Amino acid sequence: MANLYDLKKFDLNLLVIFECIYQHLSISKAAETLFITPSAVSQSLQRLRTQLDDPLFIRAGKGITPTTVGTNLHIHLEQNLNQLEQTINLMHSSGLKKNFHIYCPQIMTPGIMIEPIRLLMDEHNYEIELHDMLLSADSAEDLLAYRKADLVFSFSSLSNRSVVSAPFKKMKFILICREGHPRLGDSVTNEALIKEKFTAFMSDEPGVKAFQAKTAHIFPERTIAFRSDSFMSLISMISASDLVGYVPDFAYNTYRDSLKLRKVETEFELPEIEMYMMYNRAALNSALFSRFIDQMPVK
Repeated sequence: MANLYDLKKFDLNLLVIFECIYQHLSISKAAETLFITPSAVSQSLQRLRTQLDDPLFIRAGKGITPTTVGTNLHIHLEQNLNQLEQTINLMHSSGLKKNFHIYCPQIMTPGIMIEPIRLLMDEHNYEIELHDMLLSADSAEDLLAYRKADLVFSFSSLSNRSVVSAPFKKMKFILICREGHPRLGDSVTNEALIKEKFTAFMSDEPGVKAFQAKTAHIFPERTIAFRSDSFMSLISMISASDLVGYVPDFAYNTYRDSLKLRKVETEFELPEIEMYMMYNRAALNSALFSRFIDQMPVK
């Protein structure tokens, strides 16, 4: 049994602040995450240093790195804090329902996300909340740090020791048009394609911008007639007009019959985009989540 008197004398908030510093290796980032000032974080860290008689973090270049005592403290804390959080959430839940929050680009939802969602609902009894959002690495990191997301998919990988960021799928792109397009057959030359008007996806996400830069280099003469930050708007416009555009092959396979779309073979091959799956490393302490990750249909 725990010695409650000794625990009462110890400020447990210091351990929460320590763990946040450890996750980000940054005083200022920990302050942003916890909605307190960097000065308050520094003061709390100094109090913990005094109590444990160890610096816990030392300077390393422009950042900080944990001492061996700091690393050992994290190893013991990570699982215990995760279990404590689960206990608190359990007591606040209604009917012990398990909610699961997923953030992924709208472009992924057809086909790719169906099986993971079914797995969560049917085998693990989760209630799913899916957010069709294209996230930068910084946004993904914040969602996971604030525990607003259980699973995040992004075109950008994340370097954070508290987060698992693993390659999930390489997305192959193809050129499509509507069935009955007046000028395009099953294949097309670059000369014929120059005369067509294209769609384009609007995004500042680094992975998307890199893909667009590669396609612009491969086929720089194309004319962009319609831009949108909605993938469904783009594919719907292709279906309802003579516009052409690049889409992932799995999205084409999902919508080709209902939207009457057709694949067009080109003289050039389009680049692929790597999709990454990210989640908090501490979530693996849950046997349920760990089993789900093992069952994920990764590439």
